[in-house]
Amino acid sequence: MGLRLKFNLMLLIIFLAGFAAVGVVAKRYLEQQAIDDAQRAAMVVLDAASFAKLDPRIASGLGSRLVDMKIREFPPGENLSGIEAQVAQRLKSNSSGQMAEIITAPSGGQRLAVARTFRAAETGAATIRLANIDLAPILANVNLALTTLMSSIGAVFFAVFFVLNLMLDRMIVRPVAEMALQADAVSIGNFAIPEFVPKSKDEIGVLGVAFNRMRRSTEEAIKLLKGANF
Repeated sequence: MGLRLKFNLMLLIIFLAGFAAVGVVAKRYLEQQAIDDAQRAAMVVLDAASFAKLDPRIASGLGSRLVDMKIREFPPGENLSGIEAQVAQRLKSNSSGQMAEIITAPSGGQRLAVARTFRAAETGAATIRLANIDLAPILANVNLALTTLMSSIGAVFFAVFFVLNLMLDRMIVRPVAEMALQADAVSIGNFAIPEFVPKSKDEIGVLGVAFNRMRRSTEEAIKLLKGANF
């Protein structure tokens, strides 16, 4: 296995491991941020609807300008079904009177349910105001952002990969291959091949100077041996 292949395999393994780790962390972070933003938007709409005593349909229109949100108001004792029943059940065991959870809808899709219990000032009757948010478009935006991020990272990697291979070829592979060719020629007594010309003053250049010195010493030693009389 050549030096270039070993280098590229190691670089590819490191990149794939880092790429996978970044993808997992970025996906979790982006999803959590998107859900938190949707939750904050729902809280704002519920607060505004409560203070201004907006009709749920008007509040839904206000919320839909932020995310795909539907507002519904209902008494906790009503004969409920679906997400409303799950919300009412959770609020019974929640002393804070509010909740924000991801709930699986009867249709199978995931919804973010943000709900609060309100009491009318005049009658003291309790009602639940629910912001029902569809997570599908939110997660679709997250996947789009993640795809853009990972594509950018991949493009940067391939640019770096190309530059590193170019540097490896010019700074290490070619000089070492040339010295190996000369060493092979010298080993069979062929000194007609031109000397290695160092093109840098780094470690490869120092190695080239030492190689030329060794070659000349070997050539001189062979000449002395040929001219000696035993």
